[in-house]
Amino acid sequence: MREKIVQQVKQTSLSIVQNSISAIRRKNIQKTGCRVIKNNKIGVAGGLGKVKDEELFARAENALEYGVEYPVEISSNRQLQDRLNELSLDDSQICAAVEHVLDELKRRHPDFAVSNKVNYSNASLRLTNDAGLSLSHSDSYISWSFALKSSSSTGIMDTFFGIVDRKLEPEKVIEATSAIINAYNNKVELPAGELPVIIHQSALTRLFQRDLNGKIVGNKASLLQQKFGQKVFADNFSVEIANDPVETFSPRFDSEGAICEDSLRWLIKDGVILRPYTDKRTALRYGFDHTACGEGGYDSVPSLAGCNMEIQHSGKTLPDLLPEGHGILIAIASGGDFTPDGKFATPVQVSYLTDGVKLLGRLPELTIKGSLFDFFGRDFIGVSSDKLYLSGNERMLVTRLAAQKL
Repeated sequence: MREKIVQQVKQTSLSIVQNSISAIRRKNIQKTGCRVIKNNKIGVAGGLGKVKDEELFARAENALEYGVEYPVEISSNRQLQDRLNELSLDDSQICAAVEHVLDELKRRHPDFAVSNKVNYSNASLRLTNDAGLSLSHSDSYISWSFALKSSSSTGIMDTFFGIVDRKLEPEKVIEATSAIINAYNNKVELPAGELPVIIHQSALTRLFQRDLNGKIVGNKASLLQQKFGQKVFADNFSVEIANDPVETFSPRFDSEGAICEDSLRWLIKDGVILRPYTDKRTALRYGFDHTACGEGGYDSVPSLAGCNMEIQHSGKTLPDLLPEGHGILIAIASGGDFTPDGKFATPVQVSYLTDGVKLLGRLPELTIKGSLFDFFGRDFIGVSSDKLYLSGNERMLVTRLAAQKL
């Protein structure tokens, strides 16, 4: 059995220093990988640029001598083509848009410097094999990543704005970045009483990347080890494997050419922990459900590393999830950690008071603390159905946490 994977990335990258474009870099890279699977073994070879398939397959055949076990059922007889390349820009359009954004932000906020980068990318992936598999994915998008620094600050950056979008909308970027700077400059006190805490739901799914990893669970090292099949979290808390390319900016198929079945996509449903996520070898080794989460580069053996997850939204907008009318939006938090029993505490360097639509002001530095099980359990309020453009155009998770001023 022979498989071939081709990755193509075309990218224009604009480096930004102190409100100006400092460099423009372009790359156009093609990566080709070939796999040979025989007698439950796999050999892999890869090359950059234009390469001859037969040479790669010959090298992959020779790599079978390493004896890498791969006793899995090969993906077959499936055709899929996802094309999301709606954004088509040339360098002049990109530069003009970025310069306009930087000039306007400098005009509005002369005391703030914008740095970092803007990337425009076209990416494609194609996976085929001798068993009738032909899967492809292509996408184009622009990513804005701004580090924002006050002229009176001694730090590297004070706050930030970032978003990945399939539309070029410089005016929205200007308004969002400007709103963040205005909120940062408007210092407010932490209100009395307990307020909900608002966090990117994508940041929180990373908490489950380790403890729902099939290898970790299979080796009995997960924090959730004894809780599979049990109701652990809130009734309205569910986590699923996300494979909608419109939402994830990645292919709906994994590196083994598999797509998760709808009946198996739920890892946690209505508070009950159902299953870990797996690739083919992990599912086979430990007897778990196969959830199509194989990863791997063009020149490596597919393996289990992580997967795209999302927490099911509640059907309510962010303002509707704030019973007090306000919440604490976490922007920058680093330095905390989890204990083995799921308790955590972390300092929050930058957070904002928000009504769910606007940022009302910057709060003092805080510490938040709680328990993983309470965070998604009795304290869990929900995930917004709408997306907050000011915070990367993501759905936001709302929960109750103890927040104290440092």
